[in-house]
Amino acid sequence: MEQHLTIREVKNEIKKLENELNIYLTKKNINLLKVQPKAMQIKDIVVDSSHTNFDSFLNYIQKSEEYDTKIYGLLASIYSYKAYIANELKRMAEYDEIGYIVYLKEEERRSWREIDRILHHGEGYSKLKYIRYKKIKKIGVKSN
Repeated sequence: MEQHLTIREVKNEIKKLENELNIYLTKKNINLLKVQPKAMQIKDIVVDSSHTNFDSFLNYIQKSEEYDTKIYGLLASIYSYKAYIANELKRMAEYDEIGYIVYLKEEERRSWREIDRILHHGEGYSKLKYIRYKKIKKIGVKSN
């Protein structure tokens, strides 16, 4: 059986992935800066018999491809999680009104007036449903 993540957990995963993405973007940028034109060094001109020719641009291309693969994977994960959030909110709005009210109030920190406007309720109706839900939930916790 698959584990279903809450919207809060999904947002946390997105933040983790975005942090990892920033790391790879920074590494890619650093790698690019290494191949930018610069003044020639004397030590680069002097060649001994053990010298092997090292092409920094070829190395850049290889590392860049590695980073690109990881970056594209991270972006795909982030976009899929964001699509999941959008679809889950859409589902909640249609079929789980109290869950949607709880999400808007506790996660999005919306005012009661905004929540009523979003759900097309009369003023104070969402708050009333929320308070009833919390009482039922509290009673359910005490009886367990």
